[in-house]
Amino acid sequence: METQNTPTPAPPAQNWRLFLELAPLVGILLPLGNILGPLILWMVKKDSEPAVKTHGPDAMNFHISWSIWTLVSCGLGGIVYLVFWIIRVIKFASNEDYKAPLTLNLIK
Repeated sequence: METQNTPTPAPPAQNWRLFLELAPLVGILLPLGNILGPLILWMVKKDSEPAVKTHGPDAMNFHISWSIWTLVSCGLGGIVYLVFWIIRVIKFASNEDYKAPLTLNLIK
């Protein structure tokens, strides 16, 4: 019996788009992997896969944008935390009670 050496068919275009969306899982292992994963896939496959060429920039824009929004929101959250903490210190130094907004009653 002879075995034929047939090449494995390439994944369809829809799979390449899905690979672009799953590539950010690299971020679990590497810092900025959520950006590097899709970037590397896009750079390697954009010339041979039309779906990657057209969808790659959109995927990159999405992941870069949300990385920026996450950093901005963390920065703003830190500023808000600092403001409320300073208000607490001033109030308690004046022997006043103060409950900052958004404080959860987790420990009673």
